[in-house]
Amino acid sequence: MAALCAVCMLPVALLRRTAPEQALLLTTAILAAALARCLCLAAPVLEEVRALFGRAGIETAYISVLLRTTAAALVTRLCADLCRDGGSQSLATAAETAGSLAVLLIALPLLRAVTDLLLGYFT
Repeated sequence: MAALCAVCMLPVALLRRTAPEQALLLTTAILAAALARCLCLAAPVLEEVRALFGRAGIETAYISVLLRTTAAALVTRLCADLCRDGGSQSLATAAETAGSLAVLLIALPLLRAVTDLLLGYFT
């Protein structure tokens, strides 16, 4: 994946001088291909994480929270970087803010569980 990104940097850099819109589209296409490949490579890791959580007796809902939070952070980072490449720092900041709020929303069930656990010790 690193080699693909490195090889594609030259055409993107050349396009950026003459056709910045096409450079951004090419960058988006390369990112989509890299992300798809990374997701395929991550499948065995996800199964191992599920197995570890299962062996530890941790609820599967928490695995979901972990994975969705990680996905939201990665998508936010990619989106913000694309906005910066497109020349819009303000859109990148808005994407990062939205991503932060999404992570908080996704992690809310985990926060509730921790709060319930702590309150159970004190009551």
